Amino acid sequence: MRKGAAGLLLLATVALLAVRCGENRLPEGDARGGDLRAGRRVYLDKCARCHSPKGDGKTVVAGRFPYANLIDGVWRTDGSAATIEKQIRHGRDPMPAFEKKLTDGQIRQTVSYVHELTGGE
Repeated sequence: MRKGAAGLLLLATVALLAVRCGENRLPEGDARGGDLRAGRRVYLDKCARCHSPKGDGKTVVAGRFPYANLIDGVWRTDGSAATIEKQIRHGRDPMPAFEKKLTDGQIRQTVSYVHELTGGE
């Protein structure tokens, strides 16, 4: 009986992992830990040129674009972590896509940082 229960538990665990691996969404970032710090580094390296280090979009490069400001609460979409991820991943004119320039982990970390920077919940 114990062997059968252990086998069922193992089978259920494997099935759950298989279902989770099939999802396309990135896992949620840990804004309280390393993801936030790592996301800040990626943001400063890849995003601050247009969005500014503070996120206010006041830069020579993108200051004339209304959506360059990440802290004013004005978004092209709803400003959720999922839409921030989509924007980073696929871009939207004039913002370039970063899907081939950043790893999934770096995108997740950047989402955590941008979401925190903007006061997201």
